[in-house]
Amino acid sequence: MLGTLTMPNILSPASPALFWAWLRYYLAPASSSDLRITMDFSDLDPHQKGILSDDFGVALATQWTVDRLGPFTHIVDGRRFANQFSRLLRKKRKSKAKVGTSKAPDFVMRDIAGRWHVLECKGTQASRDYQRRVLDTAVAQKHAIQLMGSIQGQQLASSLYIAHEKDRSRSHMKIVDPEEDDPLIQLTGNQAGEMQAKASRLAVAQALGSIGLNEIAVEMSLPPDIDVQSELLLPSEITRLRTSREARVARATEQARARNLDTFTHGLRQYEGRVVEFDLPPTGIRLPYRKVRVRQGVTPEIIQELASAGSLLDHRIDEQVAPYTTSARIAVEAGEDHTALIYGDVLYSEIEWIR
Repeated sequence: MLGTLTMPNILSPASPALFWAWLRYYLAPASSSDLRITMDFSDLDPHQKGILSDDFGVALATQWTVDRLGPFTHIVDGRRFANQFSRLLRKKRKSKAKVGTSKAPDFVMRDIAGRWHVLECKGTQASRDYQRRVLDTAVAQKHAIQLMGSIQGQQLASSLYIAHEKDRSRSHMKIVDPEEDDPLIQLTGNQAGEMQAKASRLAVAQALGSIGLNEIAVEMSLPPDIDVQSELLLPSEITRLRTSREARVARATEQARARNLDTFTHGLRQYEGRVVEFDLPPTGIRLPYRKVRVRQGVTPEIIQELASAGSLLDHRIDEQVAPYTTSARIAVEAGEDHTALIYGDVLYSEIEWIR
């Protein structure tokens, strides 16, 4: 979940998911019966501990939501989802801080019954008291999007406290669903069709970003009518939007056409993407694995269709991706040495531990 769906800014070439999100915590869990981290990871400097806590907080809360409320047809970035509806922003704020009520929630999710859910995640190793304080921040951030009427699902804020192996406390995740208060954007059943179309576009963009086609992924994520003054945009997106759309689309389609991706087959379907194999470094901990292999791929037909001349300039792009996403479901398959996350016929992402 961490390496495939919940890494920050997976559409960017700067995303850590491009190389090592799957592996950087493989030695972190202690050998206890409950989830704890080793003392070595607990002794990291505060900045690195904060990153670990955030990553665990996001991935575990998302997996919990999938287990409790799924299956899901979409799990998409909350800020990019809100950008699709920037015309509905109820008020403007001067601040563009990355924390606080001007920041959209981490994720927006659609279940198979057509209900939409909002999730904002936090994580900490500091203390249970600090866990409660960061949960208040999560509550404020998930307020940015309010779902109403027939589409309304859970609107959740979560906070994870991660204990180390010698801690008297246990790891603990708290999830709440408080009342909404002055949201940035309100969405109702009247927007249900548009919400599904835009989330499908973002899901395909996320899949393309995960295999390194970031130009076409970012271009797909920015709606044609986006206001360059929107408070939800990142500086890199504002810079992009101030250049010619034709030039941006030409660059994106050229990246797709010139791609030099690995190909692999799973079942009866072929994928284009990345196949990477890592030798695991020797450690003082006895592990049964020598290597790990990661395969991430997208159906070639999607890439070819979006790389066709002028496709990204066409307002029918939502219709282009619909055949691939209409009946797609997010599923996780796991065995002793293998885990795969699958999104219909769009994306296949697999990690395999080799003895």
